[in-house]
Amino acid sequence: MILNHLCELVTKHYPNGRWTLPRILFVWAMHDEDGNLARLLSHAKATVHAFALALEPYINDCLIEDQRLLTRAIVETRKKPVTGYDVLSVLCDSPDHRIYVALESAGIDMMEFALNVARAVREGWSRPLEENTKPARNDSVLLQYGRDLTSLAEKGDFDDLSDRPGEIDRLFEVLLRKRKRNAMLTGPAGVGKTALVELLSRHIARNNAPSRLVGTRVYEISMGSVLAGTTLRGMFEERLSKVMEALVACQPAILFIDEAHLVWGAGRAEGAPMDAANILKPLLGGSKVSVIGATTTGEYHRYIARDPALARRFQEVKIEEPEKETVLTILECHARTLEAHHGIRIGAEILSEVWEATERHLSNRTQPDKSVDLLDSASVLVEREERHEMEIEDLYRVLSRQTGRMMSALGEGRPKDLKNLEERLNRRVIGQEEAVKRIVSTLISRRYGEGGPGRPLGTFLFSGATGVGKTELARTLALEYFGSMKDFLHIDLAEYSGYDGVHKLIGTPYGFSPGAGEGVLTRWLEERSSGVVLFDEIEKAHPEVHKLLMGFLDEGRITSGMGERFDVRRCIAILTTNVLTHRDVERVRLGFSTIEGPADPFALLSRYFPEEFLGRLDEIIVFRTPTASEFRKILNQKAHEALARLQEKGVFLVYDPERLLDYLLAGTGKPWGGVRDMVRLVERRLIQPIALQLLDFDGGEWVCIELTESFYRHGALSPTPLTQRPPVFEPPPGFSGKPATPGS
Repeated sequence: MILNHLCELVTKHYPNGRWTLPRILFVWAMHDEDGNLARLLSHAKATVHAFALALEPYINDCLIEDQRLLTRAIVETRKKPVTGYDVLSVLCDSPDHRIYVALESAGIDMMEFALNVARAVREGWSRPLEENTKPARNDSVLLQYGRDLTSLAEKGDFDDLSDRPGEIDRLFEVLLRKRKRNAMLTGPAGVGKTALVELLSRHIARNNAPSRLVGTRVYEISMGSVLAGTTLRGMFEERLSKVMEALVACQPAILFIDEAHLVWGAGRAEGAPMDAANILKPLLGGSKVSVIGATTTGEYHRYIARDPALARRFQEVKIEEPEKETVLTILECHARTLEAHHGIRIGAEILSEVWEATERHLSNRTQPDKSVDLLDSASVLVEREERHEMEIEDLYRVLSRQTGRMMSALGEGRPKDLKNLEERLNRRVIGQEEAVKRIVSTLISRRYGEGGPGRPLGTFLFSGATGVGKTELARTLALEYFGSMKDFLHIDLAEYSGYDGVHKLIGTPYGFSPGAGEGVLTRWLEERSSGVVLFDEIEKAHPEVHKLLMGFLDEGRITSGMGERFDVRRCIAILTTNVLTHRDVERVRLGFSTIEGPADPFALLSRYFPEEFLGRLDEIIVFRTPTASEFRKILNQKAHEALARLQEKGVFLVYDPERLLDYLLAGTGKPWGGVRDMVRLVERRLIQPIALQLLDFDGGEWVCIELTESFYRHGALSPTPLTQRPPVFEPPPGFSGKPATPGS
């Protein structure tokens, strides 16, 4: 590059037009048309981008030492004209110069760089650096901002890709058109859009494409690389124009732009209409070039579809999530590559389990990406443990790390885990055996495919008086079936009674409300692909919320306000209501007869909810009010939970369980007030007196309190300090045995 030409570029891009050393080198990096500077830097293990970034902090400097260096380059150059290589040569002889130090700090091997600069000066700037180097190809600009996919395919980089003939044929149809030979690949993230273009490159490289496409090169460019370092006005437009000119010069060639939605607005300055999309439009409408773009469906509608002039220049090719057989074929191809790479064996049964596991536990990610990722991660695990064969257990160990769920929870839905589920639920939720039985029966039937296809694991409506255990059963189901309370989402629909309730759940559409955020439900579904979703007090929700939930309950899917579809087939949906209690159902008069009998909950609830809404539920369960003996068991459970919290704080009680229960029961004036009333009763009658007594106690870290008759009669307590912490006594739920004593 001639120095005078570089000075002209500086004058063009900088208002004051001052020629300084940092600016001269910076504009050279931005306009390396012949690629010689890039080759110089590649020998020094660096890139033009790194070179430019190192210079950027000094762009506005105007120092005397820089002017002296430029003067020295002009004076010492024996041949004319002076080139940028002469300037670099003088710079490389000045190791104390701040620009030299900055380049070295950026990772450039300045010793190697100096040797190559000296060779360039010696041989003449217009000649190649090496005798055997071929002249710069027309695609040098394309390679500067991307890669040649056809060359990579010829080297075998894409040999592990499985063929997808349907999508490839559709792509050929678009590329063989006379005009508007541009395809826009749309689909969810991970469905294989980029892999399809790589597969196209492999077909062309192996001469398996239509005859008109044989010999075509496929280039991929990154919009991020084109944008990087364009600090000067007009620089981005100039770069993109050169890319398109190079593409025309390299015909037959196809340009691939991944994340194609970035062309909309890319490079646009404030108040200026010109961006990448407007630069590309004239070429896209003609017959000179073919462009393939790839983006998600949501981004396509958000950016490209809203610009009709841009959208009409592309033929949309929708890439759907492949079926199980196609995914297994893809996994077989990847398995052969992984076996050779990691030195392990992957059995055929592993591939089938990979698909099953990802469908169960990563339902909001897309095939085949999620299956390929799981297989690759499991291969790494096996190699690191120096084993030679992958086992099914390895898949679930990787899933456990990825999802944050326990191994036992990852097996949810297996017969051995469902076998004791009813017993585990009944231990935690007392007095609702019939409700628990119906829930577990539904889950078992879904496990064996008896439910409708595409539906959630279970959809239930819990009805009953307040405090009978509806919410507690939902929480317990999340813990016992899925293994973590992170898999539980509680939505109080009393907060969604307004017309904006739907938007608060699923978010707002693009452009609807600038300040609106994500929906509560869809944000949770982004993080958790399975779990229990509790819609509490459904009768208080807006009717539009009921309509929204119909798709959730019946088809196992829900669509966000931004058009993103979520799969909820691995979720359990539970709705609760207080409009119908067990007493309403037990006995009602039948017509004009004096005979009384049980009522139909569906008929009673249809007074409050549409029948098509109720018809989408698997079970309508009316919770009954616990009996006196069950009431006592529940109170015993809540008392033990409170005492366990005291033990964590170093307070240990000696007491008679039956006497304590009688004392607590004497404090309630009604046969049933709900579980919340029981918690408050334990707090008021037991925990508060102990806490008040401990305010004046300063006897040590641990304390023992014995509940004697004076406590039951007058509330008197006498704390006793302990010299060491006794073993923690943790009675099981519903325990009512011998008195708990310190050390027992």
